[in-house]
Amino acid sequence: MEWLLLLGTTGFAVFAGMIGAMLGLGGGVFMILFYLLALNLPAHQAVALSLIAVVGSSCIGGSFYIKEGLTNLRLAMSMETFTVTGAVIGAFVGFALPPQAIQALLGVVLFYTSWAVLRRRRSEPRNSQNDRLGGEFYDMACNQHVRYRIERLGIGFASSLAGGIISGIIGIGGGVLLVPIMNAVMKIPMKAAAATSNFMVGLTAAASAAVYYSAGAVDLQLSVPSVLGVMVGAFIGTKAMVRTESAVLKKFLSVLLVFFGVVLLLRAWGILSW
Repeated sequence: MEWLLLLGTTGFAVFAGMIGAMLGLGGGVFMILFYLLALNLPAHQAVALSLIAVVGSSCIGGSFYIKEGLTNLRLAMSMETFTVTGAVIGAFVGFALPPQAIQALLGVVLFYTSWAVLRRRRSEPRNSQNDRLGGEFYDMACNQHVRYRIERLGIGFASSLAGGIISGIIGIGGGVLLVPIMNAVMKIPMKAAAATSNFMVGLTAAASAAVYYSAGAVDLQLSVPSVLGVMVGAFIGTKAMVRTESAVLKKFLSVLLVFFGVVLLLRAWGILSW
């Protein structure tokens, strides 16, 4: 049965890495659900494994998006100072919280992510004092160059800190908060937001994972198939993202996140016991 567990973990990690890379979430939002709901692991152990999987996904997706010119490195490094700080704080806070609180928080975050994904609208960038952090990229799906400016940078920094804290507590890398904020508030095109987030979540997850590893919360046996599967999935997802529109995928993701959000809240309240 052990080989079935490893095979199943690898297979799901491929799926998580693929979807996570396409939407800039890092795959952690799906891996944490797999560990909690399918494997029924203790919450802190599940968070630690999810963070390590996010690092693997980011390594593949981040490097590819940088090569394609989608990642805004100047913006990423500016925001990462706040995100990593929040990630370390969140890891220590996570150890102090009971498992039910972690599951409830994850459920709430999933509801927020579902809503934020559906409400994203296209908008023309306005003049901004943060033009130096703006960027441009070539959109293969639309066959055109896209230029953009950064708006509401202060909100972006605050969201980076909050995203890091949430990442450290529930092991999702912070992309579920950063991508909607970048796209809807800071007016960064979806593909650039996803690519920049993919680069950021790896550093964020690594900061939190170091805290969990030092506390002995990492299952090394499960981490190997998780990282391998996520990296393969991230490679597939990055190739697909630059060539496709993601409207249908975002709707599917939104419905899926609402379902898992409900399940996690029911588990946190003791209504579901598996």
